[in-house]
Amino acid sequence: MKMEENEKELIEINSIKEFVKDSRIDDAVKLIALYLGDSTDENYIDRLENIIELLLSLHGGRIVLRFLIENLVIDIPSLLENLSKKDSVLRYTFLLLLKTMCENEYDLFLPYSEDLLNSDDPNVREADLQLLIYMAGGDIAIDNESLIRSIAQKLIDEKDFVVEKAIQTLKAIGNKSHSIVTKILTDFVKENSQYLEIDELKNSVDDIIKSFVTIDKIEEIVEATEEKKESDLEKEESELTDKELELKKKELEIKKKKLELEEKEKKLEEKTILEKEKVLKLKEELLEEETKLTEEEILIEKVPKKKVPKKLKKEASEILDKELELQKKDLEIKKKKLELEEKEKELEEREIIEKEKTLKIKEELIEKEKELSQVELEIKQKVIKQKEQKILEEEAKRVDDELRELNDKKKDKESDE
Repeated sequence: MKMEENEKELIEINSIKEFVKDSRIDDAVKLIALYLGDSTDENYIDRLENIIELLLSLHGGRIVLRFLIENLVIDIPSLLENLSKKDSVLRYTFLLLLKTMCENEYDLFLPYSEDLLNSDDPNVREADLQLLIYMAGGDIAIDNESLIRSIAQKLIDEKDFVVEKAIQTLKAIGNKSHSIVTKILTDFVKENSQYLEIDELKNSVDDIIKSFVTIDKIEEIVEATEEKKESDLEKEESELTDKELELKKKELEIKKKKLELEEKEKKLEEKTILEKEKVLKLKEELLEEETKLTEEEILIEKVPKKKVPKKLKKEASEILDKELELQKKDLEIKKKKLELEEKEKELEEREIIEKEKTLKIKEELIEKEKELSQVELEIKQKVIKQKEQKILEEEAKRVDDELRELNDKKKDKESDE
């Protein structure tokens, strides 16, 4: 019975092989689906390994394998979950089989990575991290910040073997995405400052960063940081310039309003002068009327008295009304002048407040420039210190080599004697 099953399996494998060679992709996929569907829990992994090994060895086999994964005939997440129940040797053997696929067909595996990292099973988390190491070893540069943060979270995993695998994964990703990994890890340490084993976490992060950050890359990161700070400073200066322009614009508007007010004042004064001229003219006319009236009174004394003409009374009343109106207008003009003076003071107060704000912004900018200079100095000192340390290490190594060489020569001499 066992022999018949083996013969049947061999026939199926050969048929799949022929279909792939003849580029009969659909027929090969259908036959593989049947082949895997007939498997049991005990031999499913063995059959799957046989299929993957076969397809990777054949021209056009990768296309078939990709089609199988895309159409979930081979379901990567479910597969990893199932592998977690098997022994570790089988799991690592199968993961190694996926290495080439991960390097060249990473887009099939990457979408599942973040969800698998959150699996309750530590074996699944470790297996997913191993696949990410394979992916990072290919042409891809993993720069998904959300995914890298999820990997960083595994540095405080409850299982030590998951932590170790997370360290290896971050080192592998950091070789091509060192800036992103460095930034995320630095932030991660700050966010987990209350973590009980913070020193161990810091040591792990330092070890990861040192693995891919050389002196050249440090300088590159420093330059990027400096460029960002310079950009921020330029932005602040630009904002300050905009505010200064805005203040100048307001000053011009205030001056314009002052000129308009002065113009209005002149117009009011001109109107006042005109009104006064009218009043004077009326007074002159009134004096003339009074003179005429006096002459008439002299004549009246000689003749019987008559009543004062109604027209004259009316004109006198109108003159009094006009004088009252003029006094009223004078009061209104004085009131408007006071209002204008009050508005001018308000504008001057606003102008002083804006100037105080500008001075404050300039003081803050000077303070930030001082902080930036201090940071630049610290970074340069750190780089110099690292270079000195490297030189000292190389010098120590050279001295050790020379001492070792002298000891070897001494031993050779003693043995000759």
